[in-house]
Amino acid sequence: MRNIFTFLFIVSSGYLFSCECPPIQPISKELSKNYNVIFFGKVDSVSACATDGISTVYFTINELYKGAVSEHVKIDFDCASPCLMSFEKGEEWLIYASYPKFDKLTVSLCEHSRKFISEVSKDYYFISSQRTFEQEKQFLKTELGVQAFVEKNDLNEQQKVLKPHNDQPSPINKLFLLLVSIGVMGIVFLVARKKK
Repeated sequence: MRNIFTFLFIVSSGYLFSCECPPIQPISKELSKNYNVIFFGKVDSVSACATDGISTVYFTINELYKGAVSEHVKIDFDCASPCLMSFEKGEEWLIYASYPKFDKLTVSLCEHSRKFISEVSKDYYFISSQRTFEQEKQFLKTELGVQAFVEKNDLNEQQKVLKPHNDQPSPINKLFLLLVSIGVMGIVFLVARKKK
C-alpha cells in the first residue's frame, strides 16, 4: 500500500510541476509579427537566478532579422518556474523576443526561441516545425532580411527622450515659487476674511 501511495505521489507531482506548452507552429512572416526582436546570436554570459525567478542572458548578435537593438543585447528569462529556460556560454540561439516593458526584452520557453542542436533527432523544434536550425535561419534571412544594428549612442539618446524625467527647479526658481505660493495664500486668506 505504501508503494502505491509513493508511486501516485511521484506521478502526480511530475504532472503538477511539468511545463506544458501548446504545439509550436512553424515560424512564418505572420507569426514573426508577434515579436519585437528576432536574431541569431551567441551567449556571452548568464546571470544567476534572482529571487523573483528572473535571470538575464547576454548575447552578441551575429545576424539581426527584426528590431532596433545594438550588437550586444541582454534578455530576461524565467529561471524558476516549471517553464524555465536554460542558457550556457557559447551556445548559439535563434531568439524571438518581446518588450513587455520599455527597454526590457524577454523570451519564453513556449515561444519560438531555439538553441542550435547538432543532433536533429534531439531538437524539439525540428520535430514540431520540420525545419532545421539552418533552414529557419535561411527562412528568416529570406523573409525578413538582415538588419543593421542600432548604434549605442543613438539608442541612449532615444531612451533619454522617451523616459520620464524628474527635473528639479533651480534654487532661484524654488524661491520664486515659494514667494508666489505665499502671496497666493495671503490673497486667499484676505478674501476669505472679508467675506466673513
